[in-house]
Amino acid sequence: MVDNRPALEQLMAQEGSRALHEEFLLAESGTLPDRQSRLTRARVVGARAWLRHLAAALGAEWGFGPPDLQSRLERWVATGAERLEALELEEEAAVERAGLSGDAQADARRVTLGAYMRLFAEGIGEIAAPAGLSGPEMGRRVTEVLRRESTFRKRVEKESFEAWTGSPMEGLLEEARVTAAPPEPNVIRILEAAAVWSWVRVLADALGEVLDPAPAAAE
Repeated sequence: MVDNRPALEQLMAQEGSRALHEEFLLAESGTLPDRQSRLTRARVVGARAWLRHLAAALGAEWGFGPPDLQSRLERWVATGAERLEALELEEEAAVERAGLSGDAQADARRVTLGAYMRLFAEGIGEIAAPAGLSGPEMGRRVTEVLRRESTFRKRVEKESFEAWTGSPMEGLLEEARVTAAPPEPNVIRILEAAAVWSWVRVLADALGEVLDPAPAAAE
């Protein structure tokens, strides 16, 4: 999945075009995007593209799903706005219970990306019912692993950010806090990319744990 960069870049371009189209529609209705909405849109573009990439990998490597697993998972995520909103509320409550980090954007990433990962897992349950797990049950099982592995996920995020920037993550973020100025746009893009990758990386591990060796109970 990581090595197949051309396929991922194509999906990123498609999701970016989709987001830009949505932004134009909002502008025509008189709603101009602010900085926060642009950040959220960039976050969603990365999440959707990576999840489509993961759906392709799952369809190719997991032998128990239906033949059209990839396309059905893509549709599930693309049309799951109402369910996503409910999951975001649950993730927001979980973040508040765990304690806010003091970085509003980091907390927002945890909410949005946690909800997308759970939505994807629920899609697997609804479509393939592995070991008889329903969509919500599958989502809860995977989310339990994601939360259990939060320390590892944060390490993946930090190592990815530092590999791509060549700078310590804490130093750049501390500078932004001290100066009360947002990081440079390129740093923000890398922060978002590293966060999305860390969530997808741990999601893949969680799916491996939950799905293996459970066969699908429904075609």
